[in-house]
Amino acid sequence: MVPAGGAPDRPAACGGAGPQVLASAPDAAATSQRSPPSGFSSWPRAANSGAGRSPLRQLRGRRMAAGAFLEAGLARVLFYPTLLYTVFLEKMPGRAHRDWYHRIDATVLLGALPLRSMTRRLVQDENVRGVITMNEEYETRFLCNSAKFLVQKTEWKKVGVEQLRLSTVDMTGIPTLVNLRKGVQFALKYQSLGQSVYVHCKAGRSRSATMVAAYLIQVHKWSPEEAVRAITKIRSHIYIRPGQFEVLKEFHKEITEGAAKDAAHHTSQT
Repeated sequence: MVPAGGAPDRPAACGGAGPQVLASAPDAAATSQRSPPSGFSSWPRAANSGAGRSPLRQLRGRRMAAGAFLEAGLARVLFYPTLLYTVFLEKMPGRAHRDWYHRIDATVLLGALPLRSMTRRLVQDENVRGVITMNEEYETRFLCNSAKFLVQKTEWKKVGVEQLRLSTVDMTGIPTLVNLRKGVQFALKYQSLGQSVYVHCKAGRSRSATMVAAYLIQVHKWSPEEAVRAITKIRSHIYIRPGQFEVLKEFHKEITEGAAKDAAHHTSQT
């Protein structure tokens, strides 16, 4: 692994602060229920999805949906203040300084929002040809290249970069197992081409760090603990939340079981 830092020419805002925490994870089922879907339009459906269930279970479902709504709303309110905090830390000298992004290995870079002012550097200097965006659409609408709006729909494509958006709510969101699989396969595609992938959320600390940990688990067959430690040695301020660590454990179990089945099949064929 080759640690390398980078900072934007004109940063315009990501992030929170805090030490890495790997506390015991909550129950996986409860975690998946708490994770709100991307976008407000699906919340009412989630709240009313209890048809045929007992009144108590329906009440619990509504409370979870309401909690998800509040968490996502809070993330929106705090987005720009926490983004400015990340910019502030990037400008700070000495031990308080945080680089905007770091290269984790020959393929993957982990960082904060890839601001438009960073595009040339990422493409020309870092050989980035893929971007994994863990943000919801509103987080990248004004500051980053995007594929959502008509005015911006070809910004990444114009410079030969493919974007994969795996929307996850800021601050409290947990990437789904399905999205971890998608992100890892996306990164492996560019690994095979000898090109780089920039994996980011708002501050490059939690959502995107979870994705990069899954990639390292897949590539090196590491445990979640080993993957997180490897990232921390390069980007020391990452913060994997308990629920995020839990989904990494699920991903690791899936990878391990798949490898065992492949080995057993290979043995039976010889």
